[in-house]
Amino acid sequence: MSPVDHAVSRAIAYLVRQHEAAYPDAVHVMGAYSTAKFVELYAKHFALPAAYIHKFSRFRCEGRAFHVALITDALQDAADAGHKDCQHLVEENAAYLRTSKDGQSWRYFPGFEPLPYDGDSLGVIAQVLVRAGRARPEDFEGAFALAAANAWDDGAVSTFFCEAPDPRQRIELNRLWGRGRDDTGRDAEVVANLMYGALLYERHVGPCALAPRIHPAVTWLLKQQQPMGFWRASWYVGMCYSTYTAVRLLCALGGHERATDQAARFLAQAGACDPLNRALTVLALGHCGQPPARHDLDLIVDSQFPDGSWEAIPLLDNHARVWGSRAVTTGFCLKALLAAP
Repeated sequence: MSPVDHAVSRAIAYLVRQHEAAYPDAVHVMGAYSTAKFVELYAKHFALPAAYIHKFSRFRCEGRAFHVALITDALQDAADAGHKDCQHLVEENAAYLRTSKDGQSWRYFPGFEPLPYDGDSLGVIAQVLVRAGRARPEDFEGAFALAAANAWDDGAVSTFFCEAPDPRQRIELNRLWGRGRDDTGRDAEVVANLMYGALLYERHVGPCALAPRIHPAVTWLLKQQQPMGFWRASWYVGMCYSTYTAVRLLCALGGHERATDQAARFLAQAGACDPLNRALTVLALGHCGQPPARHDLDLIVDSQFPDGSWEAIPLLDNHARVWGSRAVTTGFCLKALLAAP
């Protein structure tokens, strides 16, 4: 067995153990103080009943579904590569993701109603359920329609969805929760994730309300590419994840080689020094038709922990607080190693 194959087997064994324990390494918990402050801030802008404030100021915000979706994407790759022991994990995770839907769509913190539905969760979960063959129109028709109603004239779609038709309220909502460069809720990596999910759904399931928005969103996304070739992230640490999501969408659509080649040149020269961002680089370059380089695979393999996982490299940048997960890092590293010839 080659070092890469051995690392893949160990990573799968770790994720099997995580699955059996409900993915404890993939849970993001927002502290009680932060939760109360978020509710207080929300209440200043929107009329909230006292009982509502009391309930959600003490709510335990626990984010798991989004991260399980990221991990399931890697497990699907493993199942497709012949690791049949991963198939039942994919199926069980897909069932969990469907039941984690919170009303019309998905929230990062399920049940925490002051936090709006978001495009990142919808996009990632759509991708996974489509790939698993578990995407159902009854799960997504309303969610995609809500996303489409939150599109801006310039082609972007708000990260957070406003359920009211009043555009002024949508602007205020995104000013409150937004993390874009101008706090409008226009975030490149979220738009890329959402539109990739809509693209897969349209190709493999059927029509969706976001389909007419894909090309305007791509036009907007292309304008966000930086001169050096990468895309800035609003909700993620660094630029590898945001650039990976943008490249993946553009390559899936085709016809955007100038942008993707520029991104590939930047990533190849940037040389991320940690396993998570090196794995994201490998995945982005793979979409550009470049197989993993031996030195990239060696860095990932050599940094694997004895239990089969990788370090919890910070991935999310949530209002100046970063968060990482051994299980999520392991998922991305597994995807990158499975891309090896």
